[in-house]
Amino acid sequence: MAVNEHRPTVADIKFQVKEGSSLSSATFIFGDEDHTLGNALRHVLMQNKEVEFCGYSVPHPSEPKMNLRLQTTGRPALELLKEGLRDLRDLCNILEDRVEREIPDAEDEES
Repeated sequence: MAVNEHRPTVADIKFQVKEGSSLSSATFIFGDEDHTLGNALRHVLMQNKEVEFCGYSVPHPSEPKMNLRLQTTGRPALELLKEGLRDLRDLCNILEDRVEREIPDAEDEES
């Protein structure tokens, strides 16, 4: 291995749930994720009126994981996490459609 060669660490786990004091709170650990998913997912979850608190952290840049803490008004935290992930996916699909519609392909311009 060269002196400046960097080999990213691979997470031991892909996903883990650390339950809180009730079903309405939990910490979710996402392996091989970082601020990209953490901040977007936190933003989407905070739009939900049933979310009391949502925050995320990346413990250290060399650790391949992101922790997301979620507390709800009563619904199970895992249920709202799944809903938030679906909402984020839908937003990404809408953005992709708009970009594809508004930005012509380079091949189309050459014709």
